[in-house]
Amino acid sequence: MISAIIPFRDWSLERLERCIGCLRGLASVTEIIVIDFGSSEPLGPVGDCRVVRVGADRWCLSEANNIGIAEATNDVVLKLDADVQLLVEDAALADMAAQIARGEVSFHVLQPTDFDYVDGRPARKRLRPGWGEGCGNLFSRADVVEIGGFDTRYFDYGGEDNDLCQRLRRYGKRVELFQSDRVLHERHPPSEARIRGQFTDSHKKTLLADCSIFRPEPFRYSDYRRSDVFGPAITVAIATTDRPNRADHLAFCLDGLAAQTVQDFEVLICENGSPEGAHLDLAALRTAFPTLDIRLLTLDEPSIPKARNLITDHARGFYIAVHDDDDFSFPARFEEQLDCIARQDGAHGCHSGWIEFDEETGQLKSYFGQPRDINELLRRPGKVTLHGTGFYRRDALSRMRYDESLTLSSDHQLHVRMMLAGLEIPHTGRFHCLRRLHGSSVSRTGTAEQRDIADRTTRAYKYFVGEPFLAAVRANRDDDLWVSGFPTIREMLTYLPAGFGAFRIDLSMEAALSLGFDPVFGASGDGDDCRFEGLEFAPASQGYGYNTRLVMRSVGPLTAGEVMAKLPAFSELRGVDIVSDAEISAHPTLQSLDALRVEQGHRRVISRCYPDMAAALRAIPEPLLAAGLGRIEFFAVNHPAEGVHVLLGVFDNPGELDYALSLANGGTTGDFIAVSNMGRRGGFHGT
Repeated sequence: MISAIIPFRDWSLERLERCIGCLRGLASVTEIIVIDFGSSEPLGPVGDCRVVRVGADRWCLSEANNIGIAEATNDVVLKLDADVQLLVEDAALADMAAQIARGEVSFHVLQPTDFDYVDGRPARKRLRPGWGEGCGNLFSRADVVEIGGFDTRYFDYGGEDNDLCQRLRRYGKRVELFQSDRVLHERHPPSEARIRGQFTDSHKKTLLADCSIFRPEPFRYSDYRRSDVFGPAITVAIATTDRPNRADHLAFCLDGLAAQTVQDFEVLICENGSPEGAHLDLAALRTAFPTLDIRLLTLDEPSIPKARNLITDHARGFYIAVHDDDDFSFPARFEEQLDCIARQDGAHGCHSGWIEFDEETGQLKSYFGQPRDINELLRRPGKVTLHGTGFYRRDALSRMRYDESLTLSSDHQLHVRMMLAGLEIPHTGRFHCLRRLHGSSVSRTGTAEQRDIADRTTRAYKYFVGEPFLAAVRANRDDDLWVSGFPTIREMLTYLPAGFGAFRIDLSMEAALSLGFDPVFGASGDGDDCRFEGLEFAPASQGYGYNTRLVMRSVGPLTAGEVMAKLPAFSELRGVDIVSDAEISAHPTLQSLDALRVEQGHRRVISRCYPDMAAALRAIPEPLLAAGLGRIEFFAVNHPAEGVHVLLGVFDNPGELDYALSLANGGTTGDFIAVSNMGRRGGFHGT
């Protein structure tokens, strides 16, 4: 069955009657709704039609359409302008409606034919263009509501129809053109605004510039305020409880949401068992974040699965973005997750990679995650997925729900049940979240319990599905996951809390020399002659083994905020890097002299191990530098102890080797020796 909606504002009553008269003969049209959008004289009763009167100072066809969609009671909506006469047979209209009901088509554009009345009879017909006409449309109410309806930035007429068709196509929906000479549009004098042309030009610019899908404001100009139909596209689900630094952590979280490139969302926060006196102040949150639509729920007894189910029950968004109260989402998260679902036909959600930052150690660790299939969830020890990057259809979460009998690890159990139920949750192939690790986070306070519950869940479901099933899943697995868009350290510093971590600024030799630094002859290590923008720099090694580079490194540690404040002064320099103290002190790869390789028949001159780069530079004799013997390189190691070796080239005959050693050890106590493969000591004659 079809609901017909007709927008109206001070138009000709005769044309309106002719439009409605055509609809009364169609059995598939079971209701006719006329939207009186701010007429100067309120529209009275119109036969058996339902008239919806709203106040509005200006005309907006898009908003009038949205009001009609909100008021319609059928799943298929026929939208007609008041100057259209629909003369198609009921069987043809019912067939198009059936295609929509089956999900084969989302939107039928009814291509109209212009005509004039001459002596009371239609004459001078002309077919209108077929790329998208707003005179008549037949569409799925659910699909149009899902993407936010007609865009109310298109006031007056023009562009709103093309925009909606483009957005539906981008969202993976099918748009069809119905060509017939029985959809007639009655020509009449245009409105004053259309004569001036000021609206049409604005609409064209908007149509060309905006390639997004969702629209956040279906009712912009009228006093219509029914919010139960056009909810936001997304509900951000945050469960929170009182703990140290919660206010700062939550502000950090909401800052990331306020910066999202897609703003069609609400933020639903659940107080998960916080004491009465520690509840969040909703008014204060709305004042601090005026652009966010924040709502607050309360749960008396703490339970993470109950809190998340409560949020799902009260969510208005078509999608639910799971979010922890101490994490940060990169600005493009919602846009790219929506795009991922639009590309994956039949997807019920998606998930992404994440980066952990540890408040206690200052470490940054990235995790790609893995494809969320049942084999990965049951066989890998962890880090397959982070629930805080989850993005799901609300109807999927409403049906699956979190298991409220569990205290922790309900997310892992939910993931397993989703996979067993056949839900498609693809990986976006992107990084979208900064996950905070701190002393009062559940991942720290409940580690053992989380692991125990997850292990029991895994064992139970592995027994249930059986090894043959898991083997079949592995055999049919697609190629390994490819994750792109890894944020640079500078991008991460932009989003990290200003007081987080301890970082250094590294300058390449090119950058250091351009600032007048002398890393070799002025390498006293105190930085007296190596200052820039209030920072002292000293020689340091970057990397290990053959990747060791000589750099000038800032002497004192800087927080993320301090680094971001200093970086603009280095914008004209090439070769400026940022490294963290955690990365420097805990490199993931152990490197010893065993990695040193020398070709057969050759020997290499190498120094003893110096504690740091400054000491290594001071050990190089000036005559050796002046002679330019070989190419001086460095080989940093961190096993069995941290240090730097100086490499002075490779030699294939005893004479050149002895000469190099005599220069290298001139005035020293024999710091340089000859070595062969893997750093074994010995010259050509065993010396």
